[in-house]
Amino acid sequence: MASSKVTYQKVSTKWGILTGIAYIAYFLIMWALGVLEIIELSFISGIFLVIGICVAISRLKRARNGNIEYFEGLAIGATVGVISSAILALFLVIFVSVLDTDYLASLQASSFFPEGITKMALFGFTIMYGTVPGLWIAFIAMQWFKRRDHSMSEGV
Repeated sequence: MASSKVTYQKVSTKWGILTGIAYIAYFLIMWALGVLEIIELSFISGIFLVIGICVAISRLKRARNGNIEYFEGLAIGATVGVISSAILALFLVIFVSVLDTDYLASLQASSFFPEGITKMALFGFTIMYGTVPGLWIAFIAMQWFKRRDHSMSEGV
């Protein structure tokens, strides 16, 4: 694959979508197991965001023969965070509207969301809860990936 055809937008979009699908799969597994009320378990899904961002940065770096710009790495984190959380947010709005209307009430009872949370607020909070950590994860990951001695090929 030619490095000029690989952009951080393409890489981060792909991994944002895959991370969003992983979020939904994990959510549905929690629902099937009947543990949605344990809101703290949903934070385990943050592992998917870490993996998605690190793999996306790694893929871009590899496609560019070990070269990656620092701000592209940060942009990957933000983009993966926005896309994956937007996918999850859209799913959650559909979920609380169609499949489990009581779930919104259980979120209101938790300390992580305000008491009078609406579907629109749930949508916004979900995107925010994915975007901000995405930027932080990318910032931390880029401390590793920006270094030339962590290139994908020897002698670089």
